[in-house]
Amino acid sequence: MGLMASEWRQICNGGNIDFVGILGIIVVTAIVFFTFFFDIENALIVLFLSVFFIWLLLLLFGERKKSGRGWTILGVILIGLTGGGLIWLRGFDESGLQLVYWLVISIWITDTFAYYTGRYFKGPKLARTISPNKTWSGLIGGILGTAMWSGIWSFWTGTGTVSILAIIGVGTAVLSQLGDLSVSIVKRKFGFKNTGKLIPGHGGVLDRMDGFLVAVPFVALSLAVAKGNFGLWS
Repeated sequence: MGLMASEWRQICNGGNIDFVGILGIIVVTAIVFFTFFFDIENALIVLFLSVFFIWLLLLLFGERKKSGRGWTILGVILIGLTGGGLIWLRGFDESGLQLVYWLVISIWITDTFAYYTGRYFKGPKLARTISPNKTWSGLIGGILGTAMWSGIWSFWTGTGTVSILAIIGVGTAVLSQLGDLSVSIVKRKFGFKNTGKLIPGHGGVLDRMDGFLVAVPFVALSLAVAKGNFGLWS
């Protein structure tokens, strides 16, 4: 999460890491630890108080471009919620680890199926001005792949029902692609091809984890609304 926050700030700040970027790294890292050692409620309080403080710093000391200010704040919120969400999901008694496995693999399957299906079938572009390589065929392939995986996971673990979990898999795939497109928007807006150079041939950590930014908070929120009762997914 810290590396993702660093890369996000560098994109919004001309490739440079500054005090605001360091503060963002500290905040998202703190969210993970607060969620682990205390609870998600305290972590969320820390997150939104910290975001307000960062916004004040940007307002008072200088982000000349308002767009850079807003995107920086959004990045800290999304990455903080993702880190806290993963830890919180993992904490669900004996089922937490299985849930995290399902979610992580769902996001990776979405990306993998979307990539290869899109390359094979090609066709109309999904968002030409945002991410020219993405196609509707790729999105459909990612959705079908994740739906199948979610159905298998339901049958394998006895969680919910196969049909409902397949539908939830469809939603997760769509949200994963929204996270991917969100990072693509930021990169295109600020003139970056990749979020970093940490992974040779693959860009930065954020390039590989972008699908988590929307999917993880949404799944965590859905489970919170269901009060941790997987039976409501049946």
